[in-house]
Parts: sequence; structure tokens; C-alpha cells
Amino acid sequence: MEDKLYWYWLCGKVLLPIKKQKELMDIFIHPKELYKINPEILKERMTQLEYDRFVHSRDETAIKKGYEALHRENIRFIIQKEAAYPNRLRKIYDAPYGIFQKGQPYEEKELSIAIVGSRYPTTYGFEISKKFAKELAQQGVQIVSGLARGVDGTVHREIIDKKGQAVGVLGCGIDLIYPKENFQLFYDMYANQTVISEYPPGSEPLKWHFPERNRIISGLSDGILVTEARARSGSLITADCGLDQNKEVFAVPGMITDKHCQGCHGLIKQGAKLVENVDDILTEFSEFTGISRKFPKHSTKSLAKAEKRVYDMLSLKPKHIDEILSASGFSYEEVIKALFQLEAKGYIKLTHQNLYIKKM
Repeated sequence: MEDKLYWYWLCGKVLLPIKKQKELMDIFIHPKELYKINPEILKERMTQLEYDRFVHSRDETAIKKGYEALHRENIRFIIQKEAAYPNRLRKIYDAPYGIFQKGQPYEEKELSIAIVGSRYPTTYGFEISKKFAKELAQQGVQIVSGLARGVDGTVHREIIDKKGQAVGVLGCGIDLIYPKENFQLFYDMYANQTVISEYPPGSEPLKWHFPERNRIISGLSDGILVTEARARSGSLITADCGLDQNKEVFAVPGMITDKHCQGCHGLIKQGAKLVENVDDILTEFSEFTGISRKFPKHSTKSLAKAEKRVYDMLSLKPKHIDEILSASGFSYEEVIKALFQLEAKGYIKLTHQNLYIKKM
């Protein structure tokens, strides 16, 4: 088979999670080597379901047939080494080895902002999401979102209406429409915008796909704007991914008594920038605006081994010291010292007794 077919097999036929794909590629370097390996060698590295899928996927005729079907459906399969692969996405640690793309070809813009939020926003959430989408688009900013119901769909409709540029990232196969009420929006996106998925055609919108795809939304962006979110909103996962990828995180405030705004207020408490207008976002990107107001980012190069390990374990979600101690591999004294040093240096924050988060 030609080189690209091996990558299509890995991304579109084996159906392994990205973490498992990465583990195998760290060993085999190229999917061609993985394709030709004796499957018995991999048994201990896979669940029985993954192993069965792997064995049955190595059908050259089916692989070629599936790849040819992509062209008939106007679906592009793009691998990392190709120029058409998004440059921002290529830089993240767990970038997909290949993506499926439909609609207009992806175009790298000078500035890209993800707008995410509640699937069931209030009127305020709808209006504020439309406002930021419209005004950012008018400034030539590319908008990324998830094509889900609620804020995502609102943002994409606004961008299409204002003839801006948007990228939709799916948590299912690129040939499926989910949710169904976004039927017309999908066809408008296919006609005028760019739609991307790491999942092959036919992949159902499984629950775990959505938090997994959030790293791609943030990976395609320079910053993430959360317009409205409850305390346990999935959009906070996108903000968390953005933090891990060293992206800017922004949040729109609301009424302190409104539970629909608790997620945004939590982000602001943790260091996300409170924004009231698009200028609050644009001034953080000196290359785009010519104004330098960027805050210093945390570099882990100067951290001691225990400090770096503990810092890498933390996120925007509070983690108890017992959980940190259990997973770190260091002694109690070493973990306490690392937490103390990280907090003193401004890397982390104690939110409640014995609960720590990364500080943005």
C-alpha cells in the first residue's frame, strides 16, 4: 500500500484511542511497521476489543475501498506531514495523526479564537456569544467551536451570517449530523466553512468523544473564550485543554447569583482574564494588534523534578493532596515541599483546604 493508506488505516480503521495510538507510534514510528507486526506481540498492550479490531482491520482491500469512499463523499483525509494539516494543531502533544475534513479547505489565519459555552444557555448567554462572534469576525479573527447545540451552534450561525471564517470540530464522524436540530447548520458549514473530525466517517457521537475532541478545539486556537458555563460545564474541559497547551483563557462574567455563570466565575478566580468586549481579547495578541499586554507564561524548565511532576498533574479542576501524593511517586515531604514552592512561585493555587489547581 502507499504511505498515506497506512496512516488512514491507523486513524480510520483500527479505532484505537489517541493515547493508545501515540503509545504504539512511539514504538513503531510508522503505521506500516505496526501493520506488519505479528499481532500476538501486541496482546498485552491492548484490551481484547482493541486487539480484535486491530486483527480484523488489516484488510488491504477494505482499507483501499474505505479510502476511495472518502473522495466520493468529498471528505479529505489529511496527515500531519502534509501542508494542509493545521499548523497550530500539529504543535500540541496529542495531535491526531490524521484528520477528516469537509467543506472549504482549512485556512490558517493570523488569529484564531475558540468560543465555547453552555449547551443550554440563557438569553444572556445567547446574546453575548453572538456579540463576541460577530465582533471578532469583523476584526478578521477565525472562530473555532464544536458545532454542538447551544453556544456552539449560535456562534457558527452568527459567523456564517456575517460571512466570517469558522471551523467546526465534531465529536463524531464527519458524515454524521449531531445534534439533529443542527441539520441546516451542518449543510451551511459544508458549503461555506471548514468542518474537522479526528473520527472516521460513520463514528457515532459517543459520550467520551466530546471531552476528547475539546483538545482539538483549543489546539486550533490561540485563545479560548468561555461565554457562559455552569460549574460542571464541558466547556471548562476546553479551557483546561487550553491551559495545558499554553493558550490564553478568557471568561465572560455574569450575575453572581446565576448558576449558569458559575463556571465562568470559577475560571476568573483561577486566573482567566475577565472580558467585557473584544478589545479585552485582542490586546493579549500583540502580533495581531501591535499592542503588547501579554501576561508572562509559566515555563517549567527551571522547576525541580518533584515540582515539575506535581505541576504536570494539576489542572483547572481542584485536586486533593492525597490524590497528588498517591500518583506522584514522591514522599509526603517531597510533595509538600513541591506544593509550597509552586505556590510561592505563582504556578499553582490553594483553593480550599488541601485542594490545589494550576494558576493561569
